[in-house]
Amino acid sequence: MIGIETGRQQIRKNNSHALEIRFEFTDGSKEVYVQTDSGQAEIIESRANGSDLFSHTRIVVADDYSKSVFVCSQINRVDLAYNSSGLGGIPPDHSDLVELAEAEFRKHVPLDDPTRLQKRVQRRNVGDLLISFLHLRMRGGSHVYLMGENLVKLPAESQSYMQRLLSKGTLTIRLPEGGRGLLNLQNLITFTVYPGVPEIPTDSWIAQPKRAAKSADGL
Repeated sequence: MIGIETGRQQIRKNNSHALEIRFEFTDGSKEVYVQTDSGQAEIIESRANGSDLFSHTRIVVADDYSKSVFVCSQINRVDLAYNSSGLGGIPPDHSDLVELAEAEFRKHVPLDDPTRLQKRVQRRNVGDLLISFLHLRMRGGSHVYLMGENLVKLPAESQSYMQRLLSKGTLTIRLPEGGRGLLNLQNLITFTVYPGVPEIPTDSWIAQPKRAAKSADGL
């Protein structure tokens, strides 16, 4: 596993909360809730399981004084952060799918120096471990950076991940500080994988990204 830098708020190791729930919305705003009771935390965890979380019309959060109703179509992600190594919901063809900070992502994906990027077309053997980096852009301008570990598959199976992201369901990722993030793929605008696989759809457009030229002093 490559060493990583946390991309979300850190939960202190001595945190007394059994669960921290973080909502991020399409307008860029956020809401954070905590649950100190482990039993109630497990109930919330179980209700968030599955790939259909965002297919519902709303998520309701109630406290001692109020009830808040969040419209699922306007939620980009829900993070369930806790100090535990247990995690369900990672895509079955990935041994790990963890969030990175943008700075950590750019260390491994040097977009400012394309000569250091791995080529999409290169020799890979079925069954080899492949480490890839993903950049997801969500509605409202938010970005998610991920690192995935998976085994190289037969060419006919290589498009399965793209189809999953386009399915408009829920993508579960690991939060490096503990817990999991649930991404609402209904609000996914675009995603890029580095390095990409050799196999691409026959209707793909072949073109290179236009990058800003560096000045003489490297800025």
